[in-house]
Amino acid sequence: MSVVSKEHRNDNNWRRLVIKVGTSTIVDAKGEIKYPVINRLSQTLTQLQKSGYEVILVTSGAIGVALQQMKISQRPADIPEQQALAAIGQSYLMAIYNQSFAFYQQHVGQVLLTYDVFDNKLMLQHTIDAVDVMLAQRVIPIINENDVIAVDELDHQHSFGDNDRLAAIVTHETQADSMIVLSDIDALYTANPFVDPTAQPISLVSSITQELLDSATGSSTLGTGGMLTKLKAAEYLMQQQRQMVLINGANPATILDVVQGKQVGTLFKGE
Repeated sequence: MSVVSKEHRNDNNWRRLVIKVGTSTIVDAKGEIKYPVINRLSQTLTQLQKSGYEVILVTSGAIGVALQQMKISQRPADIPEQQALAAIGQSYLMAIYNQSFAFYQQHVGQVLLTYDVFDNKLMLQHTIDAVDVMLAQRVIPIINENDVIAVDELDHQHSFGDNDRLAAIVTHETQADSMIVLSDIDALYTANPFVDPTAQPISLVSSITQELLDSATGSSTLGTGGMLTKLKAAEYLMQQQRQMVLINGANPATILDVVQGKQVGTLFKGE
């Protein structure tokens, strides 16, 4: 396992950041929406924006929010049912974000993407142009996959499958300096800390090995992504000479520690 666990400091010259929020960060295991976490996230990202950072938020959670709204206890396996829940949940999710950010007088804009956008140079450029204008106008873009359209989830030809990869691609294509992933775990560990009490956090990962990928497991019951998708996202970004930081999303204010260069979570940075 080619990793380094010594102390590290993140680059403190970051200016454009992608913040990725997983379903488990904003919806608990019982399906209840974590309003206090969303509020702290909105406050933190607004503070970053007002401090001169350009902030892009990539969020999961539409289906998780819809389950709570529709009083459904378990995510359905049927794809059309998931598409319908995504449509219901996306509108409610944006309403929550709009209300939360508005409290801090911060404007946001919704961007829904599919794989086809990144496969079409003209569509991609239009998307990047729109995001650049929003950032120039001090608006925080909120990006999610358009799950109502992206129906080919079984072969993943037109679906990201999870938003970890979506956020990584957005980070690269918008030329962001780094991606910060908010998850339900403090860092990458030497083993699954939920089942192995001897597991130790890893401070710095310099390369993604097959051994590391084979050891990855997920803990979320509502989301589609686990540690494996996060490692693959980190690998993609490191190949593009960009960085990723994995932190616990329970307290989004930890993002401020990351941008200040403090040792928090796991930094994925190529040698």
